[in-house]
Amino acid sequence: MANMVGQVLESHKITFHEDELPPKGLSHNKVLHITVQCKDYFITRILIDGGSSLNICLLVTLRTLGKGIHNIKDRAINVKAFDDSQRSIIGEISLCLQMGPTWFNVDFQVIDVPASYNLLLGRPWIHAAGAVASTLH
Repeated sequence: MANMVGQVLESHKITFHEDELPPKGLSHNKVLHITVQCKDYFITRILIDGGSSLNICLLVTLRTLGKGIHNIKDRAINVKAFDDSQRSIIGEISLCLQMGPTWFNVDFQVIDVPASYNLLLGRPWIHAAGAVASTLH
């Protein structure tokens, strides 16, 4: 549901409108995707996932932002994917993202896998932002 943010209020809240629901209305089964800005780039298909204990950045997304392996801090950890497989991360990077009028410095674990999203914002970002994700919208 990319670009479905209805209004960004001056109080730094993102709100949604009922007319932004997909055609299926309340019975839809789509994930929450948003668009953010990182420097001069707009990044689409940002998945908000309250079930993820990490913020994930795909290597291909970093390359699109003009960043390379040399920008990634070494970090040797394994993560468990949604299919219960174990994967090693490449490292960690901090990106400054703008959502509405607010900027967030977000630490991401970088991984090189195919995915349907460009960034995944999990509980670390949700908690730091004090956000409550509305998966309905």
